[in-house]
Amino acid sequence: MVTAPLFDRIRSAARSTAERKVASVLLEGYPTRALSTVEVLAKQASVSAPTVLRFLTKIGYSRFADFQAAAIADVERQLGSPLNNIRSEAAAEAPDHVYQRTLLLQAEALQLAASQAMPAEFDAIVDLLANPKAAIKLLGGRYSQNLAQRLAVQLGQLRPAVTFVPLTLGFFYDPLVDAGAQDVFVIFDYRRYQAELLHFARAASRSGARICLFTDIWRSPIAEYSDAVLTSPDASTSPFGSRVVATAQIEAIIAAISQRTREQSRQRLSRIEALRKLGDVDTPSAEG
Repeated sequence: MVTAPLFDRIRSAARSTAERKVASVLLEGYPTRALSTVEVLAKQASVSAPTVLRFLTKIGYSRFADFQAAAIADVERQLGSPLNNIRSEAAAEAPDHVYQRTLLLQAEALQLAASQAMPAEFDAIVDLLANPKAAIKLLGGRYSQNLAQRLAVQLGQLRPAVTFVPLTLGFFYDPLVDAGAQDVFVIFDYRRYQAELLHFARAASRSGARICLFTDIWRSPIAEYSDAVLTSPDASTSPFGSRVVATAQIEAIIAAISQRTREQSRQRLSRIEALRKLGDVDTPSAEG
């Protein structure tokens, strides 16, 4: 886990949407991305080069070269630490069986995601999804729409105006007809990124809707149009990749919203339970 002062400074300084984008990109690939160029960082974060430089000035580096020197110093300290030496020895003892290896890979991915997390970015998504005036619409790609559906089902238990948008041939773009500033679109998009999701996000953004994106550390191009982005490392022995971290992110979102809207969520769940019991009473028995 990265605990360098520079890493913590990057994480704590980000406030605006643009700053969070820059900080998230740096943290997701720290320290490697810190050693690229301003232009590359700007492209990865979907911001301008001056935005990157302003953020680095904010955390104490008026020159990009000074920031890179600080990142290199952090790397040198980490490489020489006894803890890293112990971790290297543990990694060399990884089991051969695919079942054990897969479980350990997922555990490592979860630890990595936690160490690189940007709480401010997570909170921005929770703010959007907890807004009682917003209409929440969730969608995903071929191998990620199940995540969108899962979040839609759980979120719909806690608040009204939640809709899952399926990839229905010929009707996929219909929800955009009435899209506007009252809408929040939650999009799941992982490599290989789907062109139709990008077209959908671009149109939703132009309509004034807000966009929350769940993606991998390489970042879907939808990030350019997103108000907040949660990324997850993809460590897996499966050819389809892993969504264990994304599932954990969904659980964290639901936990945060249930805490934020505790009383409203409790009342809504109570009404759902009452309706379910009423349905059980009204349903004829199999013998009848």
